[in-house]
Amino acid sequence: MPQLQCKIIEELLRKPFGPYRDEEVLSAECQSKPGKTLVLNSFQLAYDDEIIGLDESEQPLGTGEVDTRQYRFRGILSIHSPVWLSQVGVKRVEAELNLRANTRSMREGERPTPTITIEGLFNKKTGYLGRTPVPGDNEFKLELRLKIQGFKNFPALYMISKLVPDGLFWHSKDCNRAYEVATMDIYTFQLSENFFWRYRLLALMTKIVGEGRTPLEKRTPEWFVSQYLERFAHPASDEHERLIYDSTDSDIVDIDEGRTRLPRHPRRIHRRDILGLFAAQSEWFVTDNEVKRKRIFPFKPWNAFRKEVRKARWQAARNNVIWGWPVGHDEDDEDSEDTRNVVERNPIIGKTNEIVRRKIDRAKTRRTPPSARRVNEPSSSSSSDELDPARAHAYMSDFSRESSSTASDSSDESVDERLSDFGELIPRQLSQVPELPGPDNRWWCPVPDCGHMVDLQHLTRDDIKALSATTVFYLMEKKWRSIREDERAKKCFFEMVSKHYEDHFADLGLRFVQTRGRVSRSRPVFYNR
Repeated sequence: MPQLQCKIIEELLRKPFGPYRDEEVLSAECQSKPGKTLVLNSFQLAYDDEIIGLDESEQPLGTGEVDTRQYRFRGILSIHSPVWLSQVGVKRVEAELNLRANTRSMREGERPTPTITIEGLFNKKTGYLGRTPVPGDNEFKLELRLKIQGFKNFPALYMISKLVPDGLFWHSKDCNRAYEVATMDIYTFQLSENFFWRYRLLALMTKIVGEGRTPLEKRTPEWFVSQYLERFAHPASDEHERLIYDSTDSDIVDIDEGRTRLPRHPRRIHRRDILGLFAAQSEWFVTDNEVKRKRIFPFKPWNAFRKEVRKARWQAARNNVIWGWPVGHDEDDEDSEDTRNVVERNPIIGKTNEIVRRKIDRAKTRRTPPSARRVNEPSSSSSSDELDPARAHAYMSDFSRESSSTASDSSDESVDERLSDFGELIPRQLSQVPELPGPDNRWWCPVPDCGHMVDLQHLTRDDIKALSATTVFYLMEKKWRSIREDERAKKCFFEMVSKHYEDHFADLGLRFVQTRGRVSRSRPVFYNR
């Protein structure tokens, strides 16, 4: 086929077509099958016209009511066969394809191209798509890609589906069509990290338990950490395998696999880093149905671990260490040990929070077998010290001298060392990153009994008194669409909140001073972004 014509087709197919609704353009023949799944790229999730992640869409109501929330998804699907398109789909894609062709002809000053059809593109003899690859022929790389959008049908499955055992499996309401999600939109991914970590850990724990014969009562958090470090953290292949390398490096033996001639010495992972991952999901492990069905660990030691984690988090925070928190955590209820609050933060699909709470309370009162009691008898005096990452963590000296509490201070050293003595006096909300305003662009101060509100659409003199004139003008112009996507608007919001937090500290008779001769900010910010 003519080389010039091929370049024109390549230009026309370069960008995905659409977006289209899957129920309109995809046929019933377009389905995932064993070994041949439908693959979505640039997967995006939204609710009420706002981009969200799996952390929100996979959070059950916990009320026992029917979940009527509609989650819309969008992704890019490569069409490998014309039978995947419905009759309406063929017409709509051909219309957009020929519109691109006519627009190109007018731009280049050429004659209009003949009408392009989907059937012609997929013709096995003369077409450009769906042909068997030929060595040296780059035309087979052309793909017809569509932006597909639809609505979520079933809960997302990550690393637990038979069709996609190592990835994310997603179901659409249209024909219960299933997709493998290969890549995600950056915002959706950032809002899904907590969901991914939960099921990565669950898959790891299942693998650890499946390959051993350790009794159930001995599978404590420390045991899982030890098993991971012994069997998975440092595989023998890492010694001669480099993931990022230069093909011209003289030490590379195998260019394709990055194997090196000399042994490598990767940084050794500290056990507190691994324990921190389990600590971040300790509440979910205790409440989730999927974990209970697998029966991979005993309840009581892990429930005790959950309580110790709560104390260790705050011990670490007093030393400017963030440890054991889930991604995107909300600390509002962290002071209470009540089971009710734990369940509300970790609801279960198909069950009310009250039922789950009663089951957990009954599990707490069950008698522990004698063998389990012997295993779980560490001295109470050392348990809190062991979980204190600020004291127990020791970093490897791969690139610098050994760190210590005096040599590795935080970059923001404005908080006086004696501030920890006022821990009960200062509301902990003042040390947390404030949540961004919702769709109504309103933010309420989380400090109890405050009631202060910042309305970005109707700013007051008190809101903008700490901002520069150019910043105020930028906000008042209202050219920014969403504070979640506009970094400058987000920075302005943080400055307003920081000034309000200063007033709270002033009411307590406290002020922040800069120590050790470091250069301070003109307007202190009392949280890390």
